[in-house]
Amino acid sequence: MTPPRTQGWRWFAAVGFVVVVVELLMPYGPARDLVYVAIGLASVTAIVIGIRLNRPRRRLPWVLLAVGLGLWVAGDALWAWFDHVVQIDPFPSGADLFYLAAYPVLAGALYQLARGRNAPRDFTSLVDALIVGVAVGLVLWVAFIEPGWTDPEGSLLERVVGVAYPIGDAMLVIQMVHLGTTPLVRTPALRLLGAGFVLTLVTDLIFQAATYVPVLERNSIMLDPGWLTAYLLIGAAVLHPAMPALADGRSRSTGAFTLGRVLFLTAATLVLPGVIIVETILGLPLHTTQVSVASVVLVVLVLFRMVQVVTRMRTQAERLAHLADSDFLTGLDNRRRFTERIDDHLETAGSTPGTSAVLLVGLERFSEVREGLGHHVGDELLIAVAELLQRAVGPAVRVARVGGEDFGILLTSAPDGAAVLAIATDLHDLLARPVTAGRLSITVEGAVGIVLAPHDGLGDLEGLDAEALLQRADLALSAAGERTERVACYDLQMLQAGALAPVLMAELLDAMATGDVVVHYQPQVELGTGVVFGVEALVRWQHPDHGLIPPMAFVPAAERTGLIRELTQYVLDCALAQCAVWRGDGLNLTVAVNLSVRNLLDVGLVDDVRSALVRHGLPPSSLELEITETMAMVDPLRSDAVLGELDDLGVTLSVDDYGTGYGSLAYLQRLPVRRLKIDRSFVAGVVDDPASAAIVRSTIELARALGLSVVAEGVEDDETMMALVRMHCYAAQGFGLGRPVAAEAIPELIERIEGRLPGLVVHDVPAQRHP
Repeated sequence: MTPPRTQGWRWFAAVGFVVVVVELLMPYGPARDLVYVAIGLASVTAIVIGIRLNRPRRRLPWVLLAVGLGLWVAGDALWAWFDHVVQIDPFPSGADLFYLAAYPVLAGALYQLARGRNAPRDFTSLVDALIVGVAVGLVLWVAFIEPGWTDPEGSLLERVVGVAYPIGDAMLVIQMVHLGTTPLVRTPALRLLGAGFVLTLVTDLIFQAATYVPVLERNSIMLDPGWLTAYLLIGAAVLHPAMPALADGRSRSTGAFTLGRVLFLTAATLVLPGVIIVETILGLPLHTTQVSVASVVLVVLVLFRMVQVVTRMRTQAERLAHLADSDFLTGLDNRRRFTERIDDHLETAGSTPGTSAVLLVGLERFSEVREGLGHHVGDELLIAVAELLQRAVGPAVRVARVGGEDFGILLTSAPDGAAVLAIATDLHDLLARPVTAGRLSITVEGAVGIVLAPHDGLGDLEGLDAEALLQRADLALSAAGERTERVACYDLQMLQAGALAPVLMAELLDAMATGDVVVHYQPQVELGTGVVFGVEALVRWQHPDHGLIPPMAFVPAAERTGLIRELTQYVLDCALAQCAVWRGDGLNLTVAVNLSVRNLLDVGLVDDVRSALVRHGLPPSSLELEITETMAMVDPLRSDAVLGELDDLGVTLSVDDYGTGYGSLAYLQRLPVRRLKIDRSFVAGVVDDPASAAIVRSTIELARALGLSVVAEGVEDDETMMALVRMHCYAAQGFGLGRPVAAEAIPELIERIEGRLPGLVVHDVPAQRHP
């Protein structure tokens, strides 16, 4: 049975070693030399077969290897011919011509193996090889070359040939070191090849040393296994399946100046003084001139190597500094570098004309985009927004990514605060347009927080630092998320609310127990009749020390700390309790409560809702639960099941902020939702922006065709409301209709709304699917 291809090298080596033992046991004569030559020919044949089987992309090194080994085998055959047939001394002879011709060819093969595409790295390895070569060359000069050249008994030809062999060995040593210091893939093929050449060099040196050691000279025939085993190892290396990776691939190693390489090169340089020490101990003539010349060459090479090391370290230091200062995803400054730039500016801001400002731009609902469409799309969105912001402010203005979905902008010389506000407004408007992330067009709305220095109640610049400004900008960003224009400048009241967020989380449960967390309500008006049919519950914190705290100052923190379930249960219970009171007083209102992603994935949500309805004696139709269009996509299986159970319970489900995510009406139709709430970013432009008007109109028409009612959010004035009436929108809410107020103010607010609107509404809005 033919051995498997992957095991061919093992069979070759095993059979070859047996033949080597047989050759060693044979008596000196033509038969033994014939076996010797046969082993060499078998190795050359193995190389040719290995090239054909393994098909390396770069064949030149292997072809050179085959030629070099073939020259050695030809020299072996010619040596045996002269020794046994012609019966003359084979040294020097034509055999030496083949032997010596093999050295540069084999050195070229090793060089081609070591040579890669990275020229600077390969040149570094070559310099290291030359450093070792100088040390080895000095030893060979002292031990073999000079004695052989100055031998008075040898002819000129004998001396030239005798000197050429150690020079050839030196060439191989240099290329072996070059190969060893090159970042090649460390495969079994490389180890076999290296072992073969090392064994060749060791055997060569022992053979040359036989001139000085009579016992070696008398038994030089015993060196045959060394050369023959080297033949076999080289042949097996080329037959090995890992052979292509040796010349075609590079390892991940960078060829760095490691401790091992330092010790290796140090040992090489110590050879020079070591030669003088050994000669002194043995009482031999000192080769001071040769050692001095070698030292000069070595110093030049080491100096050149040190320059390379310093250059490499400087380049790496610059690269590491860049990595430490930049965001790995967007390439912008990271928070650490952005903080340094702010501090550097504050040191000289007193002498800089104009107003300094730090802007924080936050992407809303980014976590839902990332969780719904995947982290890859989220990353592409961040990259696109980073490029958008940098183009908007220009290359001279520093933009940084300071958080997951937050970007910082440092303005160092704005004309005044109004100019800064204008820039922030432009950025918000820019982010309100669709952003292309990969193959998707995603609408993300941004909020912008501004802190001006030395204004905004911060006092003099002295004593300010970057962290203080960033903290205040972050508070302004949170406040911006609560405003229609999504832009806010920092003031001291924000500090009182936001800087204590960690403390607030520690107080949240107690605040709910004592009733300090309150619920305000914003009316929802049916546009066809001007009647208020429901309210949306909006949580606030009436803190005894810090006043009324908006939800953005503590709700996100509650989500991060896992307190959102308790907070949602509290709001749900308060809203239903108040709804029961209103219904007892004759106000037949529904109440809408917002859910978070964590609520939707909570296994106890349905039971909590059912218990709250039973506890307050309300029908499920009195409750509306709002989710965003992306929340249902975070965990479709779980969310579909929960929404289905809520719908079976009879609760009305609505989609909040519709149009800002990536859900479609076709997808939403599969969910048990009854109502869409169009985001304020579209509603605000229905009068002046044809694109926004077209989006709102088409959404209303499609929703009506699917049997869904539509509520427009963010209605700020009567003109916008009337435009929605003409589009046959079912309902609306916003500051233009009624701001969020405490529960006790709702009856008066409803009376005022219902007393004013019927006179304005003159169009008949067709009835839609009303829960």
